[in-house]
Amino acid sequence: MKRKSIALAIAAALASGSASAAGGFNWNLEWTFNHTAANGSKAMGSEIVAFDAANDRLWVAGTDANGANLGLGGIDILDMSGNLLQSIDTSSLGGINSVALGNGLAAIALTAPIKTDPGLVRFYDAGNYNVLQDVTVGANPDAVTFTPNGGKLLVANEGEPSSYLVGPSGDPLGSVSIIDTATFNVQTASFEAFNAQADTLKAAGVRLTGPNASVAQDLEPEYIAVSKDGTTAMVTLQEANSVAIVDIESASVTAIKALGLKDHSLPGNGLDVSDRDGAGNNPLNGNIQNWNVQGMYMPDGIAGFEKSGKQYYVIANEGDSRADWPGGNDELRLGSAVIDAALNDAMTLAHGADWQTNNDKLNRLTVSTSGDLDGDGDLDAIHVFGGRSFSILDAAGTMLFDSGNQLEQIIMAFYPQLWDDTRSDNKGPEPESAVVGQVNGRDLLFLGLERSNAVMVWDLTDLANITFLDMLFTAGDISPEGLSFFSNASGHYLAVANEVSGTTSLYKVSAVPVPGAVWLFGSVMLGFLGVSRRKN
Repeated sequence: MKRKSIALAIAAALASGSASAAGGFNWNLEWTFNHTAANGSKAMGSEIVAFDAANDRLWVAGTDANGANLGLGGIDILDMSGNLLQSIDTSSLGGINSVALGNGLAAIALTAPIKTDPGLVRFYDAGNYNVLQDVTVGANPDAVTFTPNGGKLLVANEGEPSSYLVGPSGDPLGSVSIIDTATFNVQTASFEAFNAQADTLKAAGVRLTGPNASVAQDLEPEYIAVSKDGTTAMVTLQEANSVAIVDIESASVTAIKALGLKDHSLPGNGLDVSDRDGAGNNPLNGNIQNWNVQGMYMPDGIAGFEKSGKQYYVIANEGDSRADWPGGNDELRLGSAVIDAALNDAMTLAHGADWQTNNDKLNRLTVSTSGDLDGDGDLDAIHVFGGRSFSILDAAGTMLFDSGNQLEQIIMAFYPQLWDDTRSDNKGPEPESAVVGQVNGRDLLFLGLERSNAVMVWDLTDLANITFLDMLFTAGDISPEGLSFFSNASGHYLAVANEVSGTTSLYKVSAVPVPGAVWLFGSVMLGFLGVSRRKN
């Protein structure tokens, strides 16, 4: 199955002044592996995938996402032809969350059977699959990342609560473990030094909403990207709408940086707020508009890249609430919210008297209780989960670029079969994961869209002209969770772990080394780019 950029469709769009294509990017589906017992899998799912460059193998972590065989989970190891070489059952150790390869080692992260207990990282010899060492880390280790030289492994210990109803005892500390891969000694970068700064952090925009939680309990590290020189790392703090910067050598958190709020009333920052506003109630029809609401970026995945000697990071702004845990319900439908009189007056003036009650307007939109700015029980502002975008940050965590509403605009206009209007009132396409790879001198961003069941490809070669290239998707692959870009003697590849379908797909990608933009957006899209670069 081979797809090329949709030049004819874009050429037609150019006639109306919206977009054009110049080609230059191609992709081909090599194979798809279904992680089922019939195929020999003990992973019974596909959540995170990592490439072993020394042996040309893919390690896939799976945790039975569909619940058909509760308690199963493990690692499947595949060759470059999609054949299962080895399958390792890890279910007796707890829940597997992630896998990474580096320096001849494979490392997996495991949540303890009682998830608030300390977690485990198990190291394997990547060549013969033998267990080398178990290292105790913080509670609920959610992601593992090697430094570029493989000398250290960083672990994002999310520290999710079992329940907020039992107080601090049910909410372990979030932290980052740093393991020396030569000695397996571990250090911990903790957030406890920030406990006395809760009010200052909140004033700066760090979202702290865990009931009765200290700062260190409230912050839940999600994903980690390491700088090219291996000295620092940036960690996404999804629920806090922030990122943290870690000094690797001293194993210390040096800064917590709030990402701010996205103004969805600005041109180019619109969003589809309802699952019942499409023409004829057709779920394939979107309705992207500007509304007086603010988006919390709340990034999940993060990837680092360097350009002209400067370090940058890309974040996938998925959004997340605490509603999964007892006592942590921080979300509600706007139609059932109590609204402050001043906010109601402003919204009525902007959007009409039925702005909160009409399904075609904001009635069904999922919002955060953090919009209660003065703590009196009503909403003073409308905060929505996720930016429905990707953003680029500098090494200090300052936002340099946000894609505005381009994700939804592109899907609706050119890939209507991928439009999921049932998610419009929640977080839209849910950008979940990000990885940056270099193909023939071009820096390409691969952005996994959990609800659109696809991977967007963007050209970051020229940061003054970030351009969309194409969309990768395969029928039957549902909810891309983990991405791994790699190159070997045979070419450039993207491996995709699809969480809900329990499948792993391998794509071969190529790009012509041409300068400048591949897609040249017309006046409307250039307007989006211009606005989205503003610092909010």
